[in-house]
Parts: sequence; C-alpha cells; structure tokens
Amino acid sequence: MLVAGLLLFLSFVAGTLFGDSGLLMNIQVKNEHRTLTEERNRLENENLRLQREIQALKNNPRQIEAVSRAEYGFARPGEVVFYFPSDPDEPVQVYQPPAGAPERTP
Repeated sequence: MLVAGLLLFLSFVAGTLFGDSGLLMNIQVKNEHRTLTEERNRLENENLRLQREIQALKNNPRQIEAVSRAEYGFARPGEVVFYFPSDPDEPVQVYQPPAGAPERTP
C-alpha cells in the first residue's frame, strides 16, 4: 500500500512538472510570449516610424530632397558632390561624364 501511494505521488509530481500543461511547459510558454510581445512592440514602433516618414515624404518637399541627396547622391545644378570612401585603402572614384556628353564648367 505504501509503495502504491508513493508511486501515485511520484506520478502526480512528474505530471505536474513535465506534463503538457506542467510547470516547465508553462515557463517555456511564458518566455515565448515575452519574446513575441517584445518583437511585436519593436515592429509597431518601426511601423509608426515608417508611417511618419511616408507622411513627411508626401507633405514636405524638403524631405524628398533630403532623401534624394542622402541616398541617391542627387545635387542641385551647379553643386559639386564629394564622395569619400569609408575604407581609407579604397581608391577615390572620380565621376566621368558619358562619352559624347558636352563638358560643363562651373
């Protein structure tokens, strides 16, 4: 009778710790929930930042100009744009106008 009671108690403890709804599974699910919540918050913040950027691009011509200058190297007529390599050993590239293009002097 004592052995049967001990086995019943041990099976109850094992089920509580290692079962489908046991303590270890509960801890794992809580950690996964926390990780997914943090990822969701990060994505919501990124989405908000992108929405603000879209509105600025739609409504502010200076924002369009800033993006075109920074990302695409655009310049106003008569401006000179200098590009400096991020690696000091990288050679400096000089813009060469296409063959047959008229030469412009500032």
